[in-house]
Amino acid sequence: MPVFWVAITLPLLLVMQRWIHRHLRGVALLITGRQEVAVLLYAVLLLPGVLLHELSHWLTARLLGVRTASLSLLPKIEPDGAVRLGYVEYYKSASLGPIRESLIGAAPLISGTLAILLIGVKVFGVTQLTAAVSAGDVEQLTTALGQVFSAPDFLVWLYLIFAISNAMMPSASDRRAWPAFLITLVVLLIIILLLNLQDLLINSLTTPMAVVLGYLGLAFSLAIGVDLVFIAVITLLEKVISRIKGVEVVYEGIDVLPS
Repeated sequence: MPVFWVAITLPLLLVMQRWIHRHLRGVALLITGRQEVAVLLYAVLLLPGVLLHELSHWLTARLLGVRTASLSLLPKIEPDGAVRLGYVEYYKSASLGPIRESLIGAAPLISGTLAILLIGVKVFGVTQLTAAVSAGDVEQLTTALGQVFSAPDFLVWLYLIFAISNAMMPSASDRRAWPAFLITLVVLLIIILLLNLQDLLINSLTTPMAVVLGYLGLAFSLAIGVDLVFIAVITLLEKVISRIKGVEVVYEGIDVLPS
């Protein structure tokens, strides 16, 4: 079940995030009327997530003994029209290897997932909500929902989940070493099969992997729920501002690079 949960929620979350990045930038353009100012406003709205994204790269690189250079949170419009919200530079030496580089690239997804889970569990009490849904108890579900909406600084935490979840996915540059890392895993799997150790591997990893995928599914589901709220708000804002100003935004090839 955790595998199916992640397999369903991850693609859905990616599609929603692509829509959000495009239309959030579009709303910023409608408000400001200038491309450069719109990009700045758009970057400020996602700043908490971008900050966590880049700090995750930087800290992971430092922990793995990889030399880092500059870190930037300033947005930049690329020649193809894409927006780069920030970056971290590190030195790719011959000793870096695909494993360490893959870990550096995946760091924002790990830290973002942990941050969403922390907010969901500690602030919104989503464990009680999921338990109520699983039990099918209407009274328990009503109580759990009331606890969610009555959380202190509800809107602030909701915004933080939105900003973090929409900046935590690894960019193309973050995924650069993943093919080599996957090849390494395949080679290790072949060795395990040749040594006839697959049963030991399955028994050792089944429970931990189920737990990890379960938490991923929960974090992705929470991000989807929050994104649905913001999609409604962004859609309303875009329609109202377009009607007032008498203009519309045409979305063609707009992309965003968190890192």
